Amino acid sequence: MMRSLLRTLLVSVFFLVLYWTLVVGGVVPSSEGINQRQINQIKAERYIYSDRNPKVVLLGSSLTSELREKYFNGNPVKNIAISGGSSQTGLKLVTLKPQKPEILLVELNSTLILEPEADIIAPIQNPLLNLVKTWLPIFREEYQPVSILVSYLKNRSGGDPSLALNQVVSEDLRDKLIRKVVERSQNHLSPEVKQQITEQSQLIKQQISEIQKQGVRLILFNVPGEPKVANTLQKQEEHSLIQSLFPPDTFEWLPEPTTADWTTYDGIHLMGSDAKKFADFIIKQLKDSANLTAGIT
Repeated sequence: MMRSLLRTLLVSVFFLVLYWTLVVGGVVPSSEGINQRQINQIKAERYIYSDRNPKVVLLGSSLTSELREKYFNGNPVKNIAISGGSSQTGLKLVTLKPQKPEILLVELNSTLILEPEADIIAPIQNPLLNLVKTWLPIFREEYQPVSILVSYLKNRSGGDPSLALNQVVSEDLRDKLIRKVVERSQNHLSPEVKQQITEQSQLIKQQISEIQKQGVRLILFNVPGEPKVANTLQKQEEHSLIQSLFPPDTFEWLPEPTTADWTTYDGIHLMGSDAKKFADFIIKQLKDSANLTAGIT
């Protein structure tokens, strides 16, 4: 029995070392994830375990996640926005990483009521898992064999694992989705949501204050969207409440873009072309800023 156990152990170690060699040698590519949970986890782990220290970090919800890093034309921007989550998760990640960015852009809207994603944060805070994933990348989500295999098969079949919905949705479906968002945004912001926003904003202010003490320039922003949605009663009240909780004379806000014809694929998330346009707008604002950080081109 002992020989059998030893043989099994040696075989396991052999394949583990082999897989590690293939990963380190670049033979096995990393995966971008095959579902939302894994995509979020991969994004968080890449930020935490990377030796690189990006000058600019974006964080927020799925609205900001649409601002893909490739849209920033090679500028040192890292996007750790969490789909289905909020800026609270991103703020926690920035707090956990020893190296801090020079500029931190924080999306603020009603999604701030969503507390940090425990499934993302807990593994990073676990000392044992953290140590293992730091020194052995093969145990990170991006190198899970099943994910790599699925991504490979999708690429072979002509599919793109990162293909966004905004590239495939029809115009009729887009209009229908927008109408639904407008309909459910016509009512007043509920007292419960107002209270949640107010309560969670206090926690966010504490996190912001701690991060700013470490020399980080923090800029608040909100992603633009469909004018039809932005002009609804609920969205207007939400905007006014957040502005009152984070007043521009106390907090630095990214100027709102003047263009009013932003288009989304569902009434909420920007179309790819508009996401690129907003990314260009962000870079321009940073370039025009008096406190411009070197490296933004």
